[in-house]
Amino acid sequence: MATHDLHQARSEEGTSCSGDFRLFDQKDELLYRGTFTFGTEGTYPNLYHQVKDRVQRIRTKKEDNAKKMWILDEIESETPQDYKHHSVRSNPIMSSIYQSRLTRLQRRLIYGAATAGILFTSLFTATQWLIDKEAHAEQVTGIEQTWLDAYEQALQGEESSLIQLLERKDRSEEENALLVDLYLAEGEDQKALELTDDPILIETKLAGLDLSDKEKLERLRDFQASHPTDEGAFDIAALERNHDTVAKTENVEWTAPRVSAKVTAYLSLGDIESANEWASKTNEPDVQVKIDKYQDITATIDGLNEKLKKTSSKDTAAREKIQAAIAAEETDLETILYLN
Repeated sequence: MATHDLHQARSEEGTSCSGDFRLFDQKDELLYRGTFTFGTEGTYPNLYHQVKDRVQRIRTKKEDNAKKMWILDEIESETPQDYKHHSVRSNPIMSSIYQSRLTRLQRRLIYGAATAGILFTSLFTATQWLIDKEAHAEQVTGIEQTWLDAYEQALQGEESSLIQLLERKDRSEEENALLVDLYLAEGEDQKALELTDDPILIETKLAGLDLSDKEKLERLRDFQASHPTDEGAFDIAALERNHDTVAKTENVEWTAPRVSAKVTAYLSLGDIESANEWASKTNEPDVQVKIDKYQDITATIDGLNEKLKKTSSKDTAAREKIQAAIAAEETDLETILYLN
């Protein structure tokens, strides 16, 4: 499938991008929409795995169960066996029957181009347009100026004007994805969900927002209360530093931040072997750096504790110095685990 080939190419380059897609039935009625991430930030090797995983785990009304089953049956029957394994060999040779199946399946999929970090990218592009237009100010119409002003305000953290403009127009997939991010930036989580019908996607975006742990935890708890997902439970446990829960959790969509949280949990539990095993599942170099620094600091703390044991209880000054050094190392350890 094309999604597998692009995902593999991006992974080999060490880059990422994402694309919106929609899945229609025989009557051209929208059944499912989502965003697929290619490359190093991606979770799935191809679209087959994402649709199968997401659709099975998203709660639906009883009357929609038939549609859910149709999606699963369709993608199962139309996807070549080569693409149904997470470890897919590169450039598999497909028979004419497989190629025909792919063609039929792709008629059900309509892709929209969207980049990773669409909010920032879209606003940056608009800003560049604004800079270009400033050189030819007389060419800017009143409508264009309204949009430019809205984009400029959004870049400064005032998203309301841009949201209003986007809400009033027929949006492209890219603009729809941008509006989702803008709603989340404004704290309108329910509105963002209404645009996607994908609680896992919205929860994952919420977990990735640049917020304080306290504010993020509050947002995630509120969303989890009305739209519970395994991902939400995991991200909340990670923020609450519930290491046992994080370490035991298996059935979630494994993004790079969640793999990092898994590594942190195992380190906090002293399970270096499991931490290393999970670090191997991501290309993020910071995860392995975290493990290395953790081992260096814990080794230093162990050495200081041994030194403290050997120091006479009467040598108060020496003991206090060692204890202060231990406390400093423990502070560094906390920083390594939770602030990087």
